[in-house]
Amino acid sequence: MKKILMLATAAALCACGGKNAYMIDGNVAGLEGTVYLLDAERNAVDSTAVTDGTFRFEGTVEEPAVRYLTDNTGFAPASFAAMLILEPGTISVADNAEGSSTKITGTPSNDAAAAYEAAAAALVTEYRNPETTDERRDAIEQEYEALTRTAATENRTNYFGAMILAQQLAYDLSGAELLDEIALFPEELQRTELLAELKERAEQKLKTDIGQPYIDVAQKDADGNVVTLASVIGNPAVKYTLLDFWASWCGPCMGEVPVLKKTYDAFGAKGFEIYGVSFDKDRAKWLAAVETNGMNWIHVSDLEGFDNQAAKDYAVQGIPTNFLIDAEGKIVAKNLRGEALYEKIAELLGE
Repeated sequence: MKKILMLATAAALCACGGKNAYMIDGNVAGLEGTVYLLDAERNAVDSTAVTDGTFRFEGTVEEPAVRYLTDNTGFAPASFAAMLILEPGTISVADNAEGSSTKITGTPSNDAAAAYEAAAAALVTEYRNPETTDERRDAIEQEYEALTRTAATENRTNYFGAMILAQQLAYDLSGAELLDEIALFPEELQRTELLAELKERAEQKLKTDIGQPYIDVAQKDADGNVVTLASVIGNPAVKYTLLDFWASWCGPCMGEVPVLKKTYDAFGAKGFEIYGVSFDKDRAKWLAAVETNGMNWIHVSDLEGFDNQAAKDYAVQGIPTNFLIDAEGKIVAKNLRGEALYEKIAELLGE
């Protein structure tokens, strides 16, 4: 009986190892020396020697994860670098020494990623072609968005689909919509770190969906005085407050400044206020951006970048992000970009 139990245990261990086993087979023309396998923080977790441009990694993985391959972990430029999705199966890596034509295939997630990248690259190449008309460029932008949505829908059974959802689609989805999307993935994928963390953010985001009450923010202004969002919303003269998350180093944020100024100038006297929360870490750059661009509304920052309570409370994943709040403290709109902001305030307060 004891031998039978031991054999059964050994068989179970082998089966488990086989199920989670991966192999990375590389064939990179001109590559020499050593190739390193890096984790998400770019720490080397494994390495292997290169022979005539070929290399191999073997191991087991508990759940799919993004990993990196490189021939240099120091400060010198690497001649080879590639990103892959580490998951059970045999992953093929084909490249040249300059790393300009990396092709990673062999498992469901990597095959899906390769197909998406090829289709996206073709659209980008056509978009950048000087002979492409403006009309065609507008169509390409729509095709690119459709490609991303389709990739997410068609890959709900693999990790690449989860990556598309988390990295490209989550920003524009409400908390409720995001939770619905996560629920479409198999339970095994929902338990991965990527989707588990995304679910936590979605549940927090649910608290800031349109129709929900605002969450107060308390940070210091340029003079070091704490200014709360509640004090702005509670001002009888203020009818609508735009809670605007931004930073001086954020190109898209600064691109929104002209319409913010236009809207503020037109409706500031009619009850429109902006409460800007900067994700800057450099005080001088924050204040210089405010002054140089004539951003004459309320500004606060704790100078901790994304690592602040307001970012967590409002589940901010990227900037610019904004929330429009009425005098009753209810969120009535979010992520109003470009002329959409001016049009919404004009609708609410009149021209």
